[in-house]
Amino acid sequence: MARYDDLNTTAIGYATYISTVLFLIIVLLLRALTYYWLETESQSNMAEARYVSSDEEIARQQAEFADFGTAMVTVTEGEGADAVTKEVERQRIPLDKAKDLLLKELAKEPSAEEDA
Repeated sequence: MARYDDLNTTAIGYATYISTVLFLIIVLLLRALTYYWLETESQSNMAEARYVSSDEEIARQQAEFADFGTAMVTVTEGEGADAVTKEVERQRIPLDKAKDLLLKELAKEPSAEEDA
């Protein structure tokens, strides 16, 4: 047989190897790009998420809390020579509201007789 009738197997093998490596790189890049798109979409969905009932409850609580106001209180931490006195900002609650909150909290607590 003549030499020109034979296939150049070295060139075919080299082209197959190069095309396989390129194909693998393209598949991995597409996979990474898809992962990035999904992660970006997930983050934007979480940032734009709105919970209507929770938002309304939080707004109601903030409006109620805004009526209380603030006051500076002197607080002593520690005992004896280690005692430290400092000014701390605390929320000021109207007396009627504080009474209602205290009564609700005391009504929720189980008595010591029930535990025994």
